[in-house]
Amino acid sequence: MNIWSLLAFMLGCNAFSGLRHEVVEERTSGSLPCPHSVEGTVTWSRERNGNKVALFTIDGERETRHNDPGKLYGSFADKSLYIRTLTLSDSGRYFCNDEAVELTVIPPGTIRFGATERTSVTLDCPHDDGGSHDQTWSRDTVEIHRQKGFDVSPVDRTLTLTDVELRDSGLYYCGRKAVFLQVIEATKAPPTPTTLTSTSAPSEACTTKLDFRLAG
Repeated sequence: MNIWSLLAFMLGCNAFSGLRHEVVEERTSGSLPCPHSVEGTVTWSRERNGNKVALFTIDGERETRHNDPGKLYGSFADKSLYIRTLTLSDSGRYFCNDEAVELTVIPPGTIRFGATERTSVTLDCPHDDGGSHDQTWSRDTVEIHRQKGFDVSPVDRTLTLTDVELRDSGLYYCGRKAVFLQVIEATKAPPTPTTLTSTSAPSEACTTKLDFRLAG
């Protein structure tokens, strides 16, 4: 087992599989930074049904909204994309011009675990304060049964994943409670803990560059 207990209490950005990955809680506001510094015009878009759909363009002092009737998007001075009041459906792949950033929105109170690929990790079923006794493990609405690489204990309902791969990263549900597992490449060191800071929504004249922002 290779678990970093600090990850159970942190939200932040981490990279795995060569792709920048941001993980934020539902019902907060967050931002997606460009993977690299960009000069000139930046257009943020989102992958939907295999296509890139434009969301927001920053061109100097000029900002243009695309496909954003709810005015959910804004920007910061470093051309990060600001997203207001995130929902689970906001999870997905976004693009700063042609560079991809992955966003995962997790339910409030989600426990986070980290593991290095090709190791094993055991996930505990979180306690449900709502009184539900459902301890069925699932992922993407598909129930997890005992199968190669997955083992659900009939005694304590823990879920053990053996020889994990990068694709095993994601949200797992035990009943109504969620656990987020992040698997990183074996050649990479564990991510450095990130200090969270609260911010306000960007204004038209925002000039402060922030390395990391997450508004609660």
